[in-house]
Amino acid sequence: MSYAVRTISPVQGVVMVELTLSDVLRKTSAGRQEQQQRSQSLSARHRHVLILCDGRRPLRELHALIGEEVMLLAAELHAAGLVEPVALAVAAAAPASPAVVPTAVPAAQLAKAVAPPPKRSIALTRMYMLDMVERLLGSQSGPARAHLRAADSPQALVAALGECLTLIAEVAGPTQEQKVRQQLTAMLPEDYLPAFSANALTF
Repeated sequence: MSYAVRTISPVQGVVMVELTLSDVLRKTSAGRQEQQQRSQSLSARHRHVLILCDGRRPLRELHALIGEEVMLLAAELHAAGLVEPVALAVAAAAPASPAVVPTAVPAAQLAKAVAPPPKRSIALTRMYMLDMVERLLGSQSGPARAHLRAADSPQALVAALGECLTLIAEVAGPTQEQKVRQQLTAMLPEDYLPAFSANALTF
């Protein structure tokens, strides 16, 4: 299923800028409000890029996960006043983020807020789980995210997904873990599913 890029209305006084792969973007207050309230008519791809603009990831990383269209999507989000650039020097010198304590957000609401497009893809699967562990595990997400990034084979990725599911069950509860597992089953390429299902018995 394909998703057409939907142009969003720019904010008065904000113009389209030419972003580079080295740029780091973060959500503005309007962007954070949009992520929580889903008030504007964003496409699924715009919303996914908005979620990933966390003030730490360079666009180069998003480009590797999503593709070349991320540059246009990010520029449109910037023109709409939903994201803003972070100076590279500031991003590099910024102190470590304080521990994030998972908030009591209803599981169904959280899963809906970050649910990616229903497309079977290793890149989107990895990106989805990276965001889920960061949101659900808070300060405990570091090792799990590092393991996900380092997984360079089907076996390694399935093992990393299993470890993340185990941590989610321990921290966020079995209900949330089951929702994430179901989403992974819908996103993983079909040739990964046998290994994922087999490993599910040991997670």
